[in-house]
Amino acid sequence: MYPEALTLLLLDFLFIITGLLFFALYYDLKKKFPSKVCALMVAIPVILLCMLFSYEITEGVYADLRRIPFFLASLYFGPLVSIILVAVIVVFRFILIGPELIHLVIFNYLLAFLVIVPISKRFSYYSLKWKLGIMIILCTYMSLFNLSFGELYDPKTKAEEYMLLLIVPVAASVIAILCAEMIRNLITLKRKEQKLEKLNMVGQLAASISHEVRNPLTSSKGFLQLIREEKDVELQRQFIELSLVGIEQATGVIEDYLTFTDAVPDEAILIDVRLAITEVANELESFSSERKIRVYLELEEGVFIRGQRRSFSQCMMNMMRNSIDSMPAGGKLTVKVEKKEKVLISICDTGVGMTKDQIRRFGEPFFTIKDESTGLGVMAAHIIVQAMKGNITVKSEPNKGTTIYIELNPGIA
Repeated sequence: MYPEALTLLLLDFLFIITGLLFFALYYDLKKKFPSKVCALMVAIPVILLCMLFSYEITEGVYADLRRIPFFLASLYFGPLVSIILVAVIVVFRFILIGPELIHLVIFNYLLAFLVIVPISKRFSYYSLKWKLGIMIILCTYMSLFNLSFGELYDPKTKAEEYMLLLIVPVAASVIAILCAEMIRNLITLKRKEQKLEKLNMVGQLAASISHEVRNPLTSSKGFLQLIREEKDVELQRQFIELSLVGIEQATGVIEDYLTFTDAVPDEAILIDVRLAITEVANELESFSSERKIRVYLELEEGVFIRGQRRSFSQCMMNMMRNSIDSMPAGGKLTVKVEKKEKVLISICDTGVGMTKDQIRRFGEPFFTIKDESTGLGVMAAHIIVQAMKGNITVKSEPNKGTTIYIELNPGIA
């Protein structure tokens, strides 16, 4: 009896720990606390596995660790999750074992449910000692309930065997609650760390924007003041043009910032990639001509993606303008679009290129290889592509140019 019962209980415990680790993985992927639906999707399979690998004390009475995932899910996620799990356990019990003594199972879990309801409302606020105490009491109660009826219906189990079937579940419940709290604390610390990183980024962003906006505005203010004192009309015109250049620089910084802080995003629609990129190229025509940049478009027709039209256009604008800026002595910019399993957009320039370290940092906040830039435009483009569940890769060599590949999911027209 000892090896068989202990093996089955330890196997149940392995299922429980695996379920708890899933919550940590869920947060790592989704960056948010698991929902009630997620809790049910984890707890139900774990409970089923525990019931499949249970030890039969006597006919109709079984020992397993199904109570632990039931208690954990009920205490952390509330009464709704708890009552659903009660129903699931009763149904599984009926299907796997049959109707024998099922009225005792219903009574046992409903009684536990009534005890859990008031506790679950504030369970997450209790200290670890209180949580351990509650878990030990609940687990001990249910273990004694099962063992008592096992003794009542078939008093053949030895006292030391009862101790094993009582101690192992209680010990497993203690370890399980400690693991659950450890994972919960790690998630909480991770969230706090992310908030601190965001606050730090906001501080850096505010300082950068203040600096980048103040400089051109100060320059514009100086030229406007000179206009009042200057009598020469030609010099006044030059001062006005220089003032407008400064204002345009400040406007560009603000527009880059607003690209990734827009609180009201556009609705996701079907975007004709060829049309959107052509419009962006037309907008950049004068900008590229001034810098002696030849722009070539090789755009496959009938290629669609789903996303926010304005954001996608801004992304392409930022990337193409960044490529143009990388060719101060003129050059060639080629934009290609092709559809395979994914929609692949390549932006190839013949500019100054980047080192391996610069490629690695491409898209980081405030990183730029240009003298007069904050790097916000490329950062905004990265955020837009990530929001569209896409991917950006860069291939570049110093003095040989750069190719940016944007991979997006196709949309159905």
